[in-house]
Amino acid sequence: MLSALSRARFDGRLHHVSSVAVAGDYADTFTEAMFQEGQDLPHAYHRSKFESEKLVRESKVDYRIYRPSSVVGDSKTGAMDRIDGVYYSFGAIKKLAYALPGWVRLPVPRIRGRFNLVPVDYVADAMVHIAFSDTDARVFHLVDPKPPPFVKMADMFVAAAGGPRLGPAVDIAKMPGAKKTGALMSMPPSVRELRDAFVSDLGLPTQGLGAMNIKVRLEDGNTQAALAGSGISCPPLRTYAKTLYRYYEDHLDPMKQRPARYRRELGGKVVLVTGASRGIGLATAHMAAEAGAEVLLVARDAAKLEAVAQEIRAAGGRAHAHATDLSSFDAIDALADAVLAQYGGVDVLIHNAARSIRRPISASLDRFHDYERTMALNYFAPVRLTLRLLPSLRERGGTISHVLTMGVLMPAPYFAAYLATKGALDAFGDSLMAELQHEGIHVSSVYLPLVKTEMMAPVEEYAGRSDVMTPRRAATMILDGVVDRRRRVMTGMGAYFAFSNRVMPATTSRILNLLERAFPLDDTPSEFPLEKAFITNAIGGSPV
Repeated sequence: MLSALSRARFDGRLHHVSSVAVAGDYADTFTEAMFQEGQDLPHAYHRSKFESEKLVRESKVDYRIYRPSSVVGDSKTGAMDRIDGVYYSFGAIKKLAYALPGWVRLPVPRIRGRFNLVPVDYVADAMVHIAFSDTDARVFHLVDPKPPPFVKMADMFVAAAGGPRLGPAVDIAKMPGAKKTGALMSMPPSVRELRDAFVSDLGLPTQGLGAMNIKVRLEDGNTQAALAGSGISCPPLRTYAKTLYRYYEDHLDPMKQRPARYRRELGGKVVLVTGASRGIGLATAHMAAEAGAEVLLVARDAAKLEAVAQEIRAAGGRAHAHATDLSSFDAIDALADAVLAQYGGVDVLIHNAARSIRRPISASLDRFHDYERTMALNYFAPVRLTLRLLPSLRERGGTISHVLTMGVLMPAPYFAAYLATKGALDAFGDSLMAELQHEGIHVSSVYLPLVKTEMMAPVEEYAGRSDVMTPRRAATMILDGVVDRRRRVMTGMGAYFAFSNRVMPATTSRILNLLERAFPLDDTPSEFPLEKAFITNAIGGSPV
């Protein structure tokens, strides 16, 4: 553009939008008069903004340069066109708010510095006003003149999400051995890999953190002078933080854009789903096919399986039926051979098929075969199929999804045979990730609550339950784990039980023991009829 303006003998004024990123890693007050101050430019974004502003400065045209800080949405409406900057942290904030209630005080590390945010409406209004003003100044910082401390800023957004209050701040640097540990931890490549994994777990871009500079202080004297008397000023973050977060939740949250995410990650992939003839497996197969995946349907009933395949094809999807008795190791081997021969392998392996038994341990003294049959289908079958398909999954950087149950997270009565198999599969997945994560293999463990399927139909006490999940909602949890490569997927209630069982195991088991005595399986009278009536009225049936 500068070359074109030069050839055209342009004699007007060029208005160039730069960024405070030109300050790079500068750790003091950076004024509007400053540019090349010996600062390092550690991130590509810093370098691109610095070089573009340098070209403008070295040109012969008259110019005004505007340097906004990190731009966020409109302070009045929250409107924003994309996820960028501080918005990358909102996913982690949402997880935190989901896990801990607002009355909790959460200690955090003391972080000295401020991250300057500025709403887009202030930037636009200020630029228009300054562009037509008579000022002789040429560079203007469009920033928050009084940004809150970093931890306070984070606390505002966490509060907006309904999460815990952040604080007190703990000065980790003053803890014994902190400096020596910090020096050691900065050396090995393994630490960087661990850091990247941690950042990725929070949903943050590993490369984007390098663009943050919380130590620089930004002076905006030229801007304040030019805006004097205009009524234009940067509003305090506390007045619009909730507005920004609400807009994110309603319009930008990736969870609201599942179809596009699923198509992007599953389109053209080979996805194998066991237990695909009904319930959760059926819903998962349909959803994966809708996203453009080639779905391999596995279940025992050939007629039902072919009907599902025809439904998917009629809707424009691709599906292939592979009737298999997963309780037979020979049948599993034949399935694996067919999959490898016909498709070359799979990209996603979803272990959903399972058998459930609801029976007290004391009533199973002569029914050891229940444990054997349940373990054969729920644990040995998925392990054998995984081992047979693992080489192809390693080649493709594939994902293995274990459809588990929330009961694994707590000491639930009546389901010992079933929960032991799911717990074993969960542990197998943990070991698999620990061994092969560096190769790109991913294992997603999905802890489902009670789901309205044929499996729960025989239990009369569950018939009126109002809190059961639909198969399609369960399918979204499974595919979220696959598409977003989430290690563990659970509901808020699941997270609560996992936390409770870790922190207060004796109390948690006592609570479940009381529920077992309130809701006995046989004709034994309830020990707590009042509590039983209250709970039944609340959820419509037995909680165990």
